[in-house]
Amino acid sequence: MEERISRFLSGLLRHFPHKFGIEVDENGWAKIEEVEKVLKKRYGVGEELIRKIVMQDEKGRFELAEGKIRARYGHSIPVNTRWSEKGTIPDKLYHGTDPGRLESILKHGLLSMKRHEVYLSENVEEGLKVGRRHCRNPVVLEIDAENMKRRGI
Repeated sequence: MEERISRFLSGLLRHFPHKFGIEVDENGWAKIEEVEKVLKKRYGVGEELIRKIVMQDEKGRFELAEGKIRARYGHSIPVNTRWSEKGTIPDKLYHGTDPGRLESILKHGLLSMKRHEVYLSENVEEGLKVGRRHCRNPVVLEIDAENMKRRGI
């Protein structure tokens, strides 16, 4: 049940807050009390479970501060995501995808499609995990992040 609620919370904050009357500011923040109302009505859960989901999320999808909550990445709604750049960027990053998309990626590069950013993983295992959401046998591309940093990307 928690996984289903976590998935819904991701969608709510990243893609369809207005569908449920949630106001999200330019940095992706929503009032936790508004989010709680939606989750209470839909799943019968309150703020305590929301906080548990946020704190136990291995991928760090969410952030809480000052009575507000936001998704840290993966938005299709317009939000400023420059705040998500924390810490050091590894020299290599990874992108898992369907092999059928490889030719297009090699020709056009990684494109964010309907989202505002391309999701990159810190290791091959995570890249495989992300890629498996799209197909059974994904390919994982290694990204030269060190070169991108030098070029100002």
